[in-house]
Formats: sequence, structure tokens, C-alpha cells
Amino acid sequence: MLDPVTDFVDALEAFVRAQLRESAVPADYHNDSVQIVDARNHLFRNVGPRGTDEEQAIYPLRGLCHIDDDTMELVPDRQRIAAVAREVGVS
Repeated sequence: MLDPVTDFVDALEAFVRAQLRESAVPADYHNDSVQIVDARNHLFRNVGPRGTDEEQAIYPLRGLCHIDDDTMELVPDRQRIAAVAREVGVS
């Protein structure tokens, strides 16, 4: 049986990676945010440059990342994404 939190973390991590990869700007300068439209069904959308709005489930992409010590690249942070999963009610 799949763990809903792990499943959510995997899905949001993949979305964040894709958004960073597809961006026209370097990841360090990325200002877009992601809205979690439906946490249970893993529906996310890029809402452009916005700040955190937990009531609307909007989080800056950079806020869901950390700097990888080996590559010095901005990469998704699974622990931060797991915290978001709890905030949006994934259990």
C-alpha cells in the first residue's frame, strides 16, 4: 500500500523539478509559485510570481527547495514538501 504523504511528496517534487528545468531564468532567480489545486489527486499549477498564501495553498517554488551541497544547485527539498503535505491535509 502506498503512503499518501510519500506519494504526494514524489508528485510535488517532480512538478517542482520540471518547473525549475523549464524556466527561462536560472533556478536561483526563480520567483514563480505553485498552487496545490487538489492535494489528493496531485494537481498543481504554476501561478507566477507570488508570495506564500497558505489559505490558497500557494508556495514559492524556491521555498520548496534547498541548495545541494555537492552540486550547489537549487533542488527540491523533500522535508519541506512533506511539511507542506501536512499543511494541506495529506495523511
